[in-house]
Amino acid sequence: MAAAKGLAILGHTVRFFQRSDLPTLPLTRDTIVAGGTGTVSAALAQLGFQPPGHNSVPAILQPFLGRTSWRTTIQEVRKAGRFPIFLKPFDQAKVFSGQVVKNCDDLDRLLVARDGFPQVTEDFSVAAQEPISLKSEWRVFVVRGVIIGVNFYQGDPLIFPSAAVIKLTLGAYQQAPAGYSADFGITSEGNTVLIEINDGYSLGHGALTANLYAELLEARWLEITNA
Repeated sequence: MAAAKGLAILGHTVRFFQRSDLPTLPLTRDTIVAGGTGTVSAALAQLGFQPPGHNSVPAILQPFLGRTSWRTTIQEVRKAGRFPIFLKPFDQAKVFSGQVVKNCDDLDRLLVARDGFPQVTEDFSVAAQEPISLKSEWRVFVVRGVIIGVNFYQGDPLIFPSAAVIKLTLGAYQQAPAGYSADFGITSEGNTVLIEINDGYSLGHGALTANLYAELLEARWLEITNA
């Protein structure tokens, strides 16, 4: 509803639909489609655009993680037996949620098929990281290089991230999409570290006002479609 309200404020005509309706909709490159990752990706594909791949930790931002991160596969993690370890999809966002994997049984659970999601296989590419304890987590929303909102979402709401670290991190992200969010956490030592980047083509609104949320979605959609 936030997307619908915001897009209406921006002057767009809003129409609600089910994903199954997509093939019958008169989509054009300047028809902004808001919804889940699968829905938006399907709409882009229908228009002849490649849904964007997404690396949640671009190489240029790895120095801001405060922990080791590397690309690997489920199979390689299993062979290494290096537990506990934090895993999340490397470039297929939301296939499964990032989580700490404690043993091979946890790996096996990642392979269980879920309706509406691609099958995770042993050669599935993942980002692996050393587990880290965070006291507080925040999401920063960015449109065309400008921070438009900051949202607390987990932990202690009175432990705030460093504005200087946030600005330094986002300033280094030279190839950033037109609309995205960046998650930051605060460690037990009080250090602000980057958690991940989230592409704005399909993104929850957090605490953003409807019009700002719509501006983010619009900016990213128009960038992808070059409308």
